[in-house]
Amino acid sequence: MGGMGAEETNFHADVYRRMGYTQVVDEVTKLFRSGRKDEAAEIIPDELVDDAVIVGDIDHVRKQMAVWEAAGVTMMVVTAGSAEQVRDLAALV
Repeated sequence: MGGMGAEETNFHADVYRRMGYTQVVDEVTKLFRSGRKDEAAEIIPDELVDDAVIVGDIDHVRKQMAVWEAAGVTMMVVTAGSAEQVRDLAALV
């Protein structure tokens, strides 16, 4: 979020601001643009990550997919690191 897009127009930063993370976005952007990328990454709270992506073992992914579906999410972008993970994810949908 800190280095994506132009300073004046940053779609990703705007999304996180609308999600209630304005202070985090501003600090991450400041650190990232001053070359302190590792520090920027370190201050991103777990809560923001949990609100934005589903990462974890298959049981966690299954539970979170149900939560997101109940919230109205109808499409997800999925990535997997192995053929086994692809099969596991396919079994969930």
